[in-house]
Amino acid sequence: MAGIRGIVDGPDFVALPNVLWDAAQHPSPGGPHWQQGVTWTDWCGGAGTTYADECIAVTGTGGAPPAPPAWETTASGVDRGATAFTVYAAFDCSLIGLPDTDQAAEALARSEAFQVSRAFWTGTAGGQATVWPHLAADAVLDDPQGIRLQTAADEVLAAADDPAVVVGALDAALAEQYGGQGVVHVPVAALATLKSRALVRKDDDTGLLLTPGGHRIVAAAGYTGSGPDGAAPAAGTVWLYATGALFGYRGDVVVRDFPASFDRAKNTVRKQASRTYLFGWECAHLAAPMTLGVPT
Repeated sequence: MAGIRGIVDGPDFVALPNVLWDAAQHPSPGGPHWQQGVTWTDWCGGAGTTYADECIAVTGTGGAPPAPPAWETTASGVDRGATAFTVYAAFDCSLIGLPDTDQAAEALARSEAFQVSRAFWTGTAGGQATVWPHLAADAVLDDPQGIRLQTAADEVLAAADDPAVVVGALDAALAEQYGGQGVVHVPVAALATLKSRALVRKDDDTGLLLTPGGHRIVAAAGYTGSGPDGAAPAAGTVWLYATGALFGYRGDVVVRDFPASFDRAKNTVRKQASRTYLFGWECAHLAAPMTLGVPT
């Protein structure tokens, strides 16, 4: 790249906060085989209450207390599965001043978080529905072995409502259906609406955003706001999702060049950087439509 003007370094690239990877737990994968997909067992459900009839003093009834009901099954184990997907950046380089591998990885870094969250929301990679589980889903999918790859989002509200109502409903449903710290998934365009109502606070220890109920918030740039059926949200609304605890694996950035792609007419060669991801979550899968806008 020659010219009459001096060559300088451009500004440093600064990644946006609140990316999907930051909100996920990162357990040890135990080797590279996770890239073929993983399976685990979720113990979902709850507990019940009972009493010991011999310890109850009944007064004013003239009789003994009733026998306690039989214990019923309150939780169940579900075999769950998740598939991996790869994010890549590819570009053609002039053989004069050919970029090194660091520049190839930097090209990936500029769009990686967006593409990861877009795939995790929509379930689409490379134009095909291959990312399981994903958020915007209204149907269950099991593989031939009966492993559950996809759950259908449970819509906790029938229609779009005020953000405080929506976040409260998701917090309450997570508390009832999951019981632990879950994750609320928010399109980045909705974050200002939530902050205008003081529905977001920052955890001083982790720097993560939290709901009033204490669940993690990820406001990812690639989240589309679409509903469980994949349809775009109505004007002035977006869909929010909530899940149980989120976990993820990711590989190292792999950089390749392809000498066979040499274009003699343009004197260029193809370079490519890629990284593979996998995400899954526990138990709860909730959805609710929310009205955008500041308080009146």
